[in-house]
Amino acid sequence: MTASPLQLTRRTALAGVAGLTLAGCAEAVNGPAEADSTATQDAHPTTTATTGTSAAAITIDTAHGLTSMWPNEPLEISVEDGTISSVKVTDVSGAEIPGSISGSQWSPDRGALLLRTNYSVEVVAQDSKKHEQVATASISTVNPNLVVEVDFRYADGTAVGNGMPIWVRFDMALNDDQRAAIEKTASVTTSPVQEGSWGWADATTLFWRPREYWQAGSTAHVEVNAAGLPAGETWVLNNAEADYVYGDLRVMRTDIDGHTLTCYQNGAVVNTLPVSCGKPGLETMTGTKVIMDKQSPVVMDSETFGVNNESPEGYKLDVYWAQRITWSGEYFHAAPWADYAHGNQNVSHGCTGMSDANAEWLFNFTLIGDPAEFVGSTFAVQAYQTIGCWTYSWQDWQLQSAL
Repeated sequence: MTASPLQLTRRTALAGVAGLTLAGCAEAVNGPAEADSTATQDAHPTTTATTGTSAAAITIDTAHGLTSMWPNEPLEISVEDGTISSVKVTDVSGAEIPGSISGSQWSPDRGALLLRTNYSVEVVAQDSKKHEQVATASISTVNPNLVVEVDFRYADGTAVGNGMPIWVRFDMALNDDQRAAIEKTASVTTSPVQEGSWGWADATTLFWRPREYWQAGSTAHVEVNAAGLPAGETWVLNNAEADYVYGDLRVMRTDIDGHTLTCYQNGAVVNTLPVSCGKPGLETMTGTKVIMDKQSPVVMDSETFGVNNESPEGYKLDVYWAQRITWSGEYFHAAPWADYAHGNQNVSHGCTGMSDANAEWLFNFTLIGDPAEFVGSTFAVQAYQTIGCWTYSWQDWQLQSAL
């Protein structure tokens, strides 16, 4: 049976704010494309105040001016008749932004400043006689019309199954050449410690999965500190962090040809259910899938994949104890109309059906995120059809990283 796939992406358009101009020296800065930007470049260079008795003359600037600074570009600091001693950048609360000086440039250590944010700069320089000069300036980063937001799925504090990866999502597509810089800002701390790797599922989705399924009772803390980095044709707006909580290790293993579903909890068999899978021509896919959603009932409508309800293969049914395992519409669910086939033959349209009682038991046993392993079909599930990090071998999964 098939239901329509879930929508995974969202777009944030912020109306009524100033845009940005990528004029003049834009090619010298590693930032988003010029085509989608509109605003006025700040007149520069600018130094708002100087104090001291030194002969040194300090100029503070950026490639796009002090009132429309790109968050990933450095401060340009020039000193005549002297050298830079220190640079201090603070936010509106007075907190100092960690940064480093390289030649005449200051850059934040984290990689980028925040969008739509004001900062204060203090530069201290010395002349040849060690006399100090201090210059201060105010800077503001750009306020673009469109930004990319980052958040997480399945990280609301509810325990999830041990096949659920850490799921970072971006609400607009990221360019291939930007993903590595963003991925470098992402970190995971697991308890107990487990080996794992990041991998990109698509242009908006970054997963972290352990080498094996999560150990029973695991927790994980994740941070993505990508605010201000280029993303698509704009920048990432925010940093984000989340905590994941995992339950017991439950694994559902379906033998398509044997018509059985064996349920494991922490390595022990707790139930074996007679089932019926996809009939010839509509075979259930083999491989590892993940329980994505649970509903009871759910409307299953053949017209969502182009089969008229009134045709011999058509249907529109309220189906109970339904657990989605592919975006294309494979489920575990109750199929009382096929009780004669459970444990004996495959008669479904691709789902794994079972009796009402068994479907209810399974629905109450599982968590969203539990792995569902299938053997026996000649059609392998593809990564894009499920939460697909487990469709890869460990070696191949590591290749999905941008680093």
